[in-house]
This record gives sequence, structure tokens and C-alpha cells, in this order.
Amino acid sequence: MTAIRFANAVPADARAIKDCIAAAYSKVRESIDDLPDVTAGIPQEIAENQVVLAWTGADLGGVIIYAQSNGAMKVINLAVSPKAQGQGIAGKLLKRAEDAARQAECTHMELRTHRQMQDTRAIYAHLGWRETEVAGNSVAMIKEL
Repeated sequence: MTAIRFANAVPADARAIKDCIAAAYSKVRESIDDLPDVTAGIPQEIAENQVVLAWTGADLGGVIIYAQSNGAMKVINLAVSPKAQGQGIAGKLLKRAEDAARQAECTHMELRTHRQMQDTRAIYAHLGWRETEVAGNSVAMIKEL
């Protein structure tokens, strides 16, 4: 297994982040018509939010984007490249966001995902998240800290 190196994103990482997110969502895009474009606005995300990268060798294996809001740490996006899946990268990136949330004295973490992304929902549940609302195709999840 390749060692994973974590780093905060800088503007020069925007292209690699966009490519990683696009690859991570490519399979579900084939079956989910109303999935929003989650690759737009990456430079703005880097400027305004916390963006942590997981490098596997020279490749970007995963990315998490999160921000503090009203006592919660909100996970804006989490993506793991198909080539890097199965290495625990999603859990390790979420752990970094959780550590930041605890340091900021947040009471909980929040995220939204798509109702049809069953594998993603299962991963979050396995990592201690619970669903709080299903409205249309949006699923709200929370993790108490």
C-alpha cells in the first residue's frame, strides 16, 4: 500500500482537485441524472474553506472540503479517486475534518448527500454518521462530537 501524505490545498492544486472529484463522481453520474456539478468553483473553495488533500505517491487520491458554520463543521465535499479507493482515505480525511471541528469546539458535523448514493450513505453510517432528513433526493446527515 502506498503511503498517504496529507496537505492543505493551494490555488495551484485546483486542476488536480477538479480532476479527482470528477473521477470520483464519474460512475454515479451515469445513473443519477440530477447530481449537481460538484467540480465548479474549486478556486473559490480553496480561498474560502478548508481543503485537505490526500496524496498517494504523485497522484491526488482524495480531497475533503469543509467549513465551520453556526457551531457545526460542514463537510462540503468529499471525494476519493477510483484508483485510491479501498485504502481508507475517506475515513482519514473525515477524521481530519473531525479533529478540526473538535479544535474549533463544534458540537457536531453536518453534510448532505444524494439519496441514490447508497454506497456513500453506507460509508458515512459506518463512520458514525446518522441520517436526519430525507427530502427529495437530498439526505442530511449529522455526526455528534
